[in-house]
Amino acid sequence: MTKRTTLVTSLAACALALSLSACGGGSGGSSDPGSPSSGTPAGTPAANTNRPAAGKAAATPGAAPPIGVQPVADTPAAQLPEHADHAPIAEPGPQPAVSAKPMTAAPATAAAHEWVVSPNGDDGAEGSAAAPLRTIAMAVGKAGPGDRIRVLAGTYAERLVLGENARAGTPEAKITLQGEGRPKLTPGGGSGALVQVRRPNWLIDGFDLDVQAQPIFGVTFEGDVQGAVLANSELHDGTGGAGVTTFNNARGPTLENNNIHGFVRTTGNQDSHGIVVQAGSYDVTVRNNDIHDNSGDSVQCLGPEGVSGLPPAQGLMVENNHFFGNRENAVDIKTCHDVTIRNNRMHHFQKSATATGEALVIHYSAKNVVVEDNELYDASKGISVGGNHEGPVPQGIVVRRNRVHDITDAGGGEGTGIRLENSQGTVVANNTITRAKTAIILGHGTGGPTQALRVANNLVDAPIAVDLGGQAPSLQMASNLYPAGAQFMQNGQLVALDAFKAATGDTTSTGGDTAVSDTFAPSPAAQDKGLDQGLPFCGAAPDIGAVELGC
Repeated sequence: MTKRTTLVTSLAACALALSLSACGGGSGGSSDPGSPSSGTPAGTPAANTNRPAAGKAAATPGAAPPIGVQPVADTPAAQLPEHADHAPIAEPGPQPAVSAKPMTAAPATAAAHEWVVSPNGDDGAEGSAAAPLRTIAMAVGKAGPGDRIRVLAGTYAERLVLGENARAGTPEAKITLQGEGRPKLTPGGGSGALVQVRRPNWLIDGFDLDVQAQPIFGVTFEGDVQGAVLANSELHDGTGGAGVTTFNNARGPTLENNNIHGFVRTTGNQDSHGIVVQAGSYDVTVRNNDIHDNSGDSVQCLGPEGVSGLPPAQGLMVENNHFFGNRENAVDIKTCHDVTIRNNRMHHFQKSATATGEALVIHYSAKNVVVEDNELYDASKGISVGGNHEGPVPQGIVVRRNRVHDITDAGGGEGTGIRLENSQGTVVANNTITRAKTAIILGHGTGGPTQALRVANNLVDAPIAVDLGGQAPSLQMASNLYPAGAQFMQNGQLVALDAFKAATGDTTSTGGDTAVSDTFAPSPAAQDKGLDQGLPFCGAAPDIGAVELGC
């Protein structure tokens, strides 16, 4: 896949201002004494010969369609489903399609009432096409359930507030705020975010939201916002805590098909994320967005530690997004519960002076997090579980069917595909890890032991297949496929496969041909060789790795 060359300016440490305070994540550091010493960068782009072409996904009969709302003409998101690295990930064989579906199209009926806004309008006018209003705020105050507000092309210097001034839509009759010709919204008078959503069942579609380097959020969702959607819009160039945030018991918003970039701080608290889901948020959906070139994470689920006494965020869905080139992580899950991270593409997260280069981090007291069907590459670490925590360690973490490749130690990075530290009952199954320096590191005691970990059916191709520390009680390893002649680290000492299996009680893992095709299809040595882990499969047994063949 084509690598982007855009770089986020190296910035100093973490913290999110404007009522947020959170550091970037990280499990065990790259200086761990049990890790092999750094050498020539492994998995660099030049060494990659099996990567799918840019923007291509394997053509599979019956594969799920692109996820996201239908693009609106002349909006910045119209090209998102097709551009390089944002094609849907192929789903070969009998693997279940992702659960998300394109938004159900509204019935093709006329709006209850249509209001028109134009830069040349007059707020004393009737709000028709012949006599448009001048400000979006005036139209918002007039619209009711089932109405549509048409905002014509031009620039509107006003904060968009959907609060006490606005009525709520209903699930059957949303209120649509429709940009036509990509109208630009810039900060006007008042205070707070550029767009403030506090009412349910509003659809905001097709805008250029230009924060103009002001230290504010681009969009905020708070309170009962079930059915509220921000779609097909571009959010950019702010210096506040994030492009978008949910807080104050926000429930049920969807962010879909947006391009969020250029939220950067260079002084003081320097984290500026794409999206921050704060404690006390519920059922937030982040789908089919591009989030890149920000000075924090693409998506951060912020725990209540040190911030508030609210309960953890719950029910976050992050799927089919393209995350790349942020200063910190693609996804950072702190103390959040019931999270699904599915079918995303994450890349260009390398070590710098201010970041460890992890694509995906799950730590603090995260609970019930499923990470599946993602592709991660061009990072210093692919997936990290554990590390920083206050209170309970992460539990109920499932990492399955992910494609982790071209993980590099360039610039002093760790070069690790998956790193597992303090956690309880994590499952790592049916992943493909190829072209990394070390495929899996576990049990090094960062923040406590890696307890009751199960590692099964993974296809591993790396000079160091597994680096095992001394704190992995009740470890279960089974039916993993390693390269012929693979080496392992056990308590800082190199050992061969047989010795490693004996030490871990593994009777079913083998060494053999670990090559994968450009669609990550496994070699014959991995086909029908796995253990049933509750996932659908065809043939005599599951294939080892992220892809199931033969159906």
